[in-house]
Amino acid sequence: MNEFNITKDMVIEILKGVSFRMKKIKEEVMEEYDISFNNKNLSEIIGKIMEKVASDVFTKRLGYEVKRALADRDKDLVFTQINKPMEIKMTSTENAWTGGEFSQRAPDYLLVSWGGNFDEFFCCLVKLDKSDWESNISKRFYGPTLKAKTVYNKKDKVIFYGNFEVTKRNAIKLKREKI
Repeated sequence: MNEFNITKDMVIEILKGVSFRMKKIKEEVMEEYDISFNNKNLSEIIGKIMEKVASDVFTKRLGYEVKRALADRDKDLVFTQINKPMEIKMTSTENAWTGGEFSQRAPDYLLVSWGGNFDEFFCCLVKLDKSDWESNISKRFYGPTLKAKTVYNKKDKVIFYGNFEVTKRNAIKLKREKI
């Protein structure tokens, strides 16, 4: 599954870099200028930071260029030596990610859930099919949902940080770890 050859150590380095930068943004922008963002906005910001940090860390640690997206239409990351794209998907929830209904994305995803003071994370690598995403168009909502339970049931996922938790009601929840 992990044909990208990324390791837990690499992912931890990335998450630490993301946490550091987000704490700086919180302190030097949000608190300094009394600006607040909703979790959707924060997930987009964290996602862009993660693309940059992941590109830098993977390039350095793998020994070849891993390109990051410079426009929304670009793949989040492209591992140039193996010519494979990877998408990064963020959520602030513990049970699902939201995607784009008509997005044509790579099948390999680095799924991340963030929380706490930008210092708690869940992160796993998984291959997804379009059928893994549940459409919400009938509910008049653009973004399809990828449930944590769907990822939990995937056999070929690689969990780098955090874990899954089965609740007393047999629901599947993401369990974040402090970085």
